[in-house]
Amino acid sequence: MSWKKACLVYLIALVVAAMANIEKVSVWVDDHLADGPAPAVARQVRHARNLWRESGLGPASKALDCALAPYFDETYKNALACRDAPASEAEALALKNRLDPNQPVLKADIPVDTDDLLAALAPPRPSLAAEDGQETPAATPHPAAPATAPATAGTEAAAPSLGAAKLPAPRKLLVVGDSLAIGLSLSLRRSVAELENLELIEEGKVSSGLANPKYYDWGRALRVFLDKYKPDVVVVMMGANDAKYINLNEKPRPAGSPNKTWPEVFSMRVENFLEAMQERGVRNYWIGLPIMGEPSYARQAEVMNDIVKTECGRFSTSRYLDTWTLLADDQGNYSTFLPNEKGVKIKVRANDKVHFTVAGGDILAQSFLSTIGKDMDLRRKTPGSPPVAPPRAP
Repeated sequence: MSWKKACLVYLIALVVAAMANIEKVSVWVDDHLADGPAPAVARQVRHARNLWRESGLGPASKALDCALAPYFDETYKNALACRDAPASEAEALALKNRLDPNQPVLKADIPVDTDDLLAALAPPRPSLAAEDGQETPAATPHPAAPATAPATAGTEAAAPSLGAAKLPAPRKLLVVGDSLAIGLSLSLRRSVAELENLELIEEGKVSSGLANPKYYDWGRALRVFLDKYKPDVVVVMMGANDAKYINLNEKPRPAGSPNKTWPEVFSMRVENFLEAMQERGVRNYWIGLPIMGEPSYARQAEVMNDIVKTECGRFSTSRYLDTWTLLADDQGNYSTFLPNEKGVKIKVRANDKVHFTVAGGDILAQSFLSTIGKDMDLRRKTPGSPPVAPPRAP
C-alpha cells in the first residue's frame, strides 16, 4: 500500500472516530477554540454535531450505548441518556426546560487545584455530630430557617417537614455536586467514620454543574443515584461552574418572552433538581458557596446563592446552609489563612481563590454535621460497635 493510500485510510478512520465522539469533540472545541483563535472552526464543529444528531447515525449510536450500559454498572459513556422517556407531560416539560436548545451550551472550566485540595494543612478535628449535652461547635453555621412550605405543583405527597422533631439517624449519606462537593467529601469521610452505622456515598463530578446538562445532566444523574443508592440524606454542593455565567447587568426579559435570562434558567434547573428529592421524600441539604476571592466572581456567587436559597425554601425536604462567612475573616472579607482554635493560622483556601483545602473543608463539614445533628439523631460510635462500610471513592 502506498503512503497516499495509507494516509487516506488513516484520515477516514480519524473522521469516523471524531464523529462517533462528536459530543465530546464539540465540548472540547468550544472550550479551547470558541473564544480564542478559531471561532469559525468551533461553529463548523457545532454544525457537524447537529447534523450527526439529526441523522440516523446519532440515534443508532445512542441505542448501542444504551445496550452496553447495563454491563458497565451505568458508568459507560452516555448511560445517563438511557433513562426511560418521560412518563408524563410534566416530566417532558421539565426535561425540555433542562435541555432548552435556545440556551447556549456553556462550558464548565473552573480549574481544580488537586494538590491544594488534598493538602491536609491542619490536624483532623473531631466530628461535630450534635448529640444531647454536647458542646456547641466553634464553627457556627448560618442556615436559613427550616423550609416548611408545601411542595411545588406536580410533586407527590409532601414529605415530613425539616422543622419536625429529631428523626432517627440516617444510614446512607449521599454527596453530590462539582469539585467543591468532592473536596467536602474528603473531610466528611473522617467525621462519618466516627458515627454509628452511617455510610458515605460520594458521587461528585469535576467541572459539572447545572449550566451545561449536555456535558453532565445532574437532573438525570441525581435520579439515577436516588434509585440506585436509596439514601436517607443528600448533601449538595455545586455552583463553582455556574455562578460565572450570571451577568449582573443583564436586563430582565418582558413577560411572555420565550428567551430567559441565565438566572431564570438556573432557577428552573435548581427547581427540577430539588423536585427529584421532594418526590421521593429524601431530606437534602444544599451547602451554599463560601466567599470567593475575586470581587466580581464573589458578587456572581452571591446572586447564585440567593437563587438556590429561594428555591430550597419552596420544598419541605430541602434546606439551604449559608457558609459565606465560615471561611471569611473577622471583618467578613475573603482570607486564604484563618486561625485555628489555638490561634495558629492555617491555609483554608486553594490558590485559585475558589476551592478550599482540607482544613477549609473540615470547617464546612463540621458546620454541616452540627446542623444535621439538630435535625437527626446522630450518635458517635461506642466501643464494640460494628464498623461502617467503607466509603465509596468518587
